[in-house]
Amino acid sequence: VLSKLKYLTKKIGDGIHSTPNYVDSSDFYFINGNNLIDGSIEIFENTRSVDEEEFLKYKLDLTEKTVLISINGTIGNLSFYRGEKVILGKSVCFINCLSNLDTHFLFYLLKSGQIINYFTFELTGTTIYNLSLNTVRNTPIPLPEIFEQQDIVKYLDQKTSEIDTQIQLEIKKI
Repeated sequence: VLSKLKYLTKKIGDGIHSTPNYVDSSDFYFINGNNLIDGSIEIFENTRSVDEEEFLKYKLDLTEKTVLISINGTIGNLSFYRGEKVILGKSVCFINCLSNLDTHFLFYLLKSGQIINYFTFELTGTTIYNLSLNTVRNTPIPLPEIFEQQDIVKYLDQKTSEIDTQIQLEIKKI
């Protein structure tokens, strides 16, 4: 079955389009697409902090069924949401999946050549590229049954692990 992403999600949106009030140090962070690295949210030395009040003001309804993707400037960085205390900038799109869409399956799909080609064709901007929320919502998604999605994820996780191991062996040889 081929569907559009918007029919497989509770909500697709982006972060704030303004600048929050920063503080020197806190446990709450303002992130952008550059913080999304290989499935994780990375907090760097130059990642700005906000206080709890600002966090609560801009906090979104993100869950373990949320996938994040960069949509402005750097396109296609991906991360899972794992309860981090973050507010999103406008360059981060959140995708809250329904129960019939495995987040890891979506993660692999969003990294696939077909989806990357679709996104590339739909980009706007000449200096700084942008991927619209409308484009993300209308992304074509092949949707096997949930158990098949999970089997595909297991297979791809295993292959990725094998490839990573092989790369490390080759690096040692070099």
